[in-house]
Amino acid sequence: MDGNRPLLGPLDSLVNLVYVLAMKKTSLLERIHSAHRWLQALESSRRDYGTGHLLYSADIHTIVAVSQHHGCNLTELAEALGVSKPAAFKFVRKLTRLGYLVKTPAPQSGREVELRLTTLGESAVTAHHDFEKRTFGPLRAVEARLSPHDHAVVTRFLADLQHVIDRM
Repeated sequence: MDGNRPLLGPLDSLVNLVYVLAMKKTSLLERIHSAHRWLQALESSRRDYGTGHLLYSADIHTIVAVSQHHGCNLTELAEALGVSKPAAFKFVRKLTRLGYLVKTPAPQSGREVELRLTTLGESAVTAHHDFEKRTFGPLRAVEARLSPHDHAVVTRFLADLQHVIDRM
């Protein structure tokens, strides 16, 4: 799945899969598992966000987090990403080397650095937002068509599943 191509193929495949599963009276858990596999494949694919580099989802999400937490330090970035500080350091080192991020000395501390996007990083963020609209827009449209009652039923079902999973 390339970031420059619309995801019509995978989205069409997902829609067809959901249709086939619905016709076979497949269980809800099987449908959830199929959607999970599709999302997992999407998440694990590297893609070019118009910058000439193939980035993993962790890379682009790091760039997006820096854009949302302008001037953050490494600890703040790790917290925003929900990863360890060594993992965040690894992402920052790679993305700095590739030209997406710059580190500048923090004014309040000689040891800390602030993270900022370069022009390349800003371009990647814009392309990522476009990618998310193309990819998840049709999925959000399906959710938006649910009646309030159906939305409540699905929400309750998923919350119940999450409760069981949390207790495992």
